[in-house]
Amino acid sequence: MSSDSSPRLYSLPLFPLHTVLFPHFTLQLHIFEERYRVMIAECMEKNAPFGVVLIQEGTEAGAPATPYEVGCVARILAVKNLEDGRMLLIAGGDERFRVLEYFEAELPYLVGRVETLCDGPRSGLDAEAQLDDETLMDDSKILLDRYLHVLAERVGIPLPEVEFPPEIEQLGLFIAAVAQMPAIEKQKLLEMTDSVQRLEAEKDFLQEQIEALESIPDDPSSDAEPTEASIQIALPIDTQDARWKQYRGDSRN
Repeated sequence: MSSDSSPRLYSLPLFPLHTVLFPHFTLQLHIFEERYRVMIAECMEKNAPFGVVLIQEGTEAGAPATPYEVGCVARILAVKNLEDGRMLLIAGGDERFRVLEYFEAELPYLVGRVETLCDGPRSGLDAEAQLDDETLMDDSKILLDRYLHVLAERVGIPLPEVEFPPEIEQLGLFIAAVAQMPAIEKQKLLEMTDSVQRLEAEKDFLQEQIEALESIPDDPSSDAEPTEASIQIALPIDTQDARWKQYRGDSRN
């Protein structure tokens, strides 16, 4: 969706979690609560997505949690139904949204009236502003590449090949998704609608993290072998994949 499009309004079932989902990244879920089993089953029946929102107050299970207002649409890519009714689910992040209101419906899960959320338009900039954008993106890519290499070196795992997005909005959301930071900090970046402001904040974070990681001395006395579980470097969805295109095209929202 282009950043200069008018917001689109629609209803969306909501799944509050202690994680932040970003566009073009995957999410794996273990669905065991009855209300969310019902929600996912209905989404599957309608070929419709749901929304992932970070929990502000409360827990994932039990009493309804209070979520933040900005989240990300999740499109179901695969579901494995277990014998006892639980589900293992893989979903892919699509567009961002802002919750305008919650429906008072007789459903066991939250439903929101939402609008699409995009960064402010960057088209129509003069030559100097375009050059500033390109310089900012180049600097951010260099820092992110260095950060990921240092991070991978510290835990002793090979860094997978990473291709950075060419658009400024998607680059900022990409960095927010792969950087190792608390969920609340990721939420702040998800909520931003200024592409330049987001990248500037991420540049500062990446520089600080690189310096901190590089300042940690090697421990020659440690015999422990680093494991792949020590770090998770998220990789984006291949948006050219035929299954992703078909699911987006067939979805009713």
